[in-house]
This record gives sequence, structure tokens and C-alpha cells, in this order.
Amino acid sequence: MAYMQALMAVSTGISVMSAMQKGNAENTAFQMDAQQQELRLAQEKIIAAQRHNDRIAELDFNQSVNEAYFAFLGRDVSDASYKAFMRKNQETAYSDAKRSNYQSLLEQGQIRYARAQDLHRGAMAKQRSKIEAMNSLVTGMYNMSVTGV
Repeated sequence: MAYMQALMAVSTGISVMSAMQKGNAENTAFQMDAQQQELRLAQEKIIAAQRHNDRIAELDFNQSVNEAYFAFLGRDVSDASYKAFMRKNQETAYSDAKRSNYQSLLEQGQIRYARAQDLHRGAMAKQRSKIEAMNSLVTGMYNMSVTGV
């Protein structure tokens, strides 16, 4: 009988340790996923700034080309139609940049949410493993008491 109880004690110990290691491994995996989300967030911020800067640079380039073209045609850049044309180009460019920034903010929010989910899942995996370990311990102790009778 003592041999059987010793086997049950070892089995219970292994089961408890296995449940704890499983939870820790899952938590680590989710922590790594959360770190990836942080990297994606930083990358999204950089991409948004690049898109904004590219659109403003494109506007500047287009304005220079338009000024040169108007000068080539012999038109005055102080002309009302030229100013209206340039103002419309600016409005469009800044509207594009603004829309891009809003889109980036939405993407950043989704990334932050995914990161929070990963951290929560990791915490829940760790908590679940503790419950499984406790269940294994109680079941093992019960089986040992039943066998010992």
C-alpha cells in the first residue's frame, strides 16, 4: 500500500508541476505577443508620420511645379484663379494628411486593445494553471486517502 501511495504522491506532484509550467509558458507566450503589439504600435506611429510628411512634401513639390508652369505661361502668380487653385490644393493635401492621421489613430487603438487582450489572456492562463494545479493536488490527496484506507 505504501508503494501505491508513493506513486500517487509522485503523480500528483508531477501533475501540479505540469499545470503550473503550462500556465507560465502560456503567460510567457502572451507576454511576447503583447511585446509584438507594442512594436506594431511604434511602427504605426512612424508610418503615420511618414505618410503625413510625404503628403506635405508632395504638396510642396506640386506647388513649385505649378508656380513654374504659371511663370512659363507668363501668368502672374498673384492672379486670383492661381491663388484659388493653390488654396484648393492645400485644402486637399491637408485633408488627406488629417484623414491619414485619424486612420492611424484608429489603428493604434486597435493595436493597444490587442495588446491588452494578450496581457489579459496571459494572466488568465496563469490563473487557470493555478486552479488546475490545486485541483490536481486535491484530487491526488483524495485518491491517496481512499487508497490508504
